[in-house]
Amino acid sequence: MKHKSVKLYNVMFPLWFFFFFPTWLWGILLPANLGIDSLVLLVTLKKLGFTEKQDRKEIWKKRIWYVWMLGFLSDFLGAGVSLLLMMASDYVPFLGAIYDLPYIWMQIISAIPGVIVAGLMIYFFNRYLSFRKTDLTKEQIHKLALSLAIFTAPYTMLIPLYW
Repeated sequence: MKHKSVKLYNVMFPLWFFFFFPTWLWGILLPANLGIDSLVLLVTLKKLGFTEKQDRKEIWKKRIWYVWMLGFLSDFLGAGVSLLLMMASDYVPFLGAIYDLPYIWMQIISAIPGVIVAGLMIYFFNRYLSFRKTDLTKEQIHKLALSLAIFTAPYTMLIPLYW
């Protein structure tokens, strides 16, 4: 029985691959992600009725590190899903058909499940871990987690590195 080798040579290094290999880009990604997470958290808290700046600041100080770290974990999991799909393309016929498409479409289609998984993980991690020991109501936690999932999902995974 012959085993096919995984054809990663046709990957051409999609942008989400940087999640797996530390580079100088992490010096930009880490603070940028913290800034985006902070902005989404603070704006959502304001929209939820936390009018006092001090209240928003207290929640931010206690929870931003959880939101930020679990967001990165979610991004890694999403990138892992995309990588697994690419590796499985040799063994699953309909996945192999994706890689017969022009490069840009192949990259986008293979990244979509990773973005979806990352967004779902952001929601569930924030809903059940980040805000669990707070005085927030379940509805407020749901809205915060949903807002973070929608606005901080790793949409950059959809951008191919080579056009």
